[in-house]
Amino acid sequence: MMRTEIAVLAGPRRWGDTRESWLSRVPRTIKEALKTRTETVSFRMVKGLWYGEINDPEHHAARDVRRAAGIIAARNEALALAEKYRALIGGMNATDPNYYREDIARLERVARMLCGEGRPE
Repeated sequence: MMRTEIAVLAGPRRWGDTRESWLSRVPRTIKEALKTRTETVSFRMVKGLWYGEINDPEHHAARDVRRAAGIIAARNEALALAEKYRALIGGMNATDPNYYREDIARLERVARMLCGEGRPE
């Protein structure tokens, strides 16, 4: 079963979400994560994976769910690391911004790249 990956793709359940409405977000998330023009995984396939009706790990929907969940998880880890860098930058600025100027500039550049705000030079 792929419940962990599907939960990553569906995101947190909101107070008004039923399981069906929560799972219905997954096909759109997969489409956005994989940057495809059409949805490669339907809501029915997501339900089949969630409830164990599709249990072939090489089914195209299972592969797309795993791949998209990996992309989303990596993106979330990068954002968390960027937040840590920004906290470190704040401490360096508070301590001695002139002394740490080059390190601060490097950390800011890396944090921007991790957030997708800048390109590597």
